[in-house]
Amino acid sequence: MNNNQSEPSTSKEYMDHMRKRPSMYIGNDGVAGLLRGFLVDCIELCKSDKITFKIIISGDDDFSIHLESPNDLTVIVEKFNEDRLSQHYFPNVMKALSGKFDLNFSNKNNLEINFSIDHGIFSDVIDSIKLDEKIITVALLNRQSEIVTIDNRKKYFTQNYYHFPEGIFYLFNRATKEVLGKPEFLLTFDDTINSRNYQIGLAYRTDWFPKPNIISFANDVHTVCGGSLVDGVMDGLINACRIYVKENNLSTFKIKRKKFLNGLVLVCTVRGAEFIYGGSWKETLESEEVKKDAKKLMSKLALEFFRTHKEQTDKFLWRFDTEQFASGMY
Repeated sequence: MNNNQSEPSTSKEYMDHMRKRPSMYIGNDGVAGLLRGFLVDCIELCKSDKITFKIIISGDDDFSIHLESPNDLTVIVEKFNEDRLSQHYFPNVMKALSGKFDLNFSNKNNLEINFSIDHGIFSDVIDSIKLDEKIITVALLNRQSEIVTIDNRKKYFTQNYYHFPEGIFYLFNRATKEVLGKPEFLLTFDDTINSRNYQIGLAYRTDWFPKPNIISFANDVHTVCGGSLVDGVMDGLINACRIYVKENNLSTFKIKRKKFLNGLVLVCTVRGAEFIYGGSWKETLESEEVKKDAKKLMSKLALEFFRTHKEQTDKFLWRFDTEQFASGMY
């Protein structure tokens, strides 16, 4: 028995399958989800985020995308003509779901795509605000990319430009500036370890009560449920605290994991080869290598901070001193 007999086997069958079940490929976000997926696929296909995207909305059903890059964009054009469904399939889906599709490839560094929605497939109207919400994250995680959206439908001409050379530190800086009280304990890292690039921003609010603010990503996936990177950062911080407490004979200090969450601000991302994701919605990073890297890194960074910033360290570690709290707090 052929276990794959229900799978589409020809280019036409793939196209028909995409047209009948578009949400299987683009999710429930309509054109906004389609465009976000396309941008991510372009970056991954080029193996570089040094691409300028210009998305022009000319009508409720029509838009065009202009790409310009020092990279060779031929690999993207080839995807549109691929006769099978494989990884980075958003170019195939875009073509399959179009009512009108025109591709202008003037040279290897410039590409223009004109697209109209086929309302026989899905009755979506292009929502520019929803689109901007989706692609902001793409620009944040791909620091060399530049994304311009232009909406010609409005009463007044609307144009937005997204470029974040600081990456996710834009989110971290906002989070630390907007909290009540300036964080006394703050650590950042932006570099490559074992061929994976990490951006980590960690800080603690000065007051005790606040719930943690944790935002994490792996490649272009928002790991809402955390996982390896977040766990590794926290394990490294806990390890550094235990070493410091032991070095300084702080016998009344009891290092407990639950105490680390109060007032925590953590924004982090890792980029590298394909990762494995777990959980019901695949929003948890599962990578022992990332966890090991993050733990070792954060343990080193935190311990260096503790040893050179006694005043800030004392303000951070007071939460673990059993003499500071009445019985019942532990």
